[in-house]
Amino acid sequence: MKRALRTVILIWYALLPSGGGVPSPVEPGGVRRCDPADIRGGMGVYLDASGELRLFVPSCRGLAAPFVLFRLKREGFSRCSVRITEGGLLIQARR
Repeated sequence: MKRALRTVILIWYALLPSGGGVPSPVEPGGVRRCDPADIRGGMGVYLDASGELRLFVPSCRGLAAPFVLFRLKREGFSRCSVRITEGGLLIQARR
């Protein structure tokens, strides 16, 4: 049940327009864990110095992948991918 609820929340925030957000320093090449609500301010705040985005959203199902890809494209990312892993979704993109 928890995975289904987190998936619905991720879909909801992916469909909402992003609004601001405070840049959060990310190590180059590192993967940052985030909750579905963390993308609400836009995914651009999680870029590393080389313009790469790597986020891991634990306990979410693959059903959210097309919606996350939609959000990434709307925010101007390229080379976007969402991989379903054992523990959740791995989001990668470049700007």
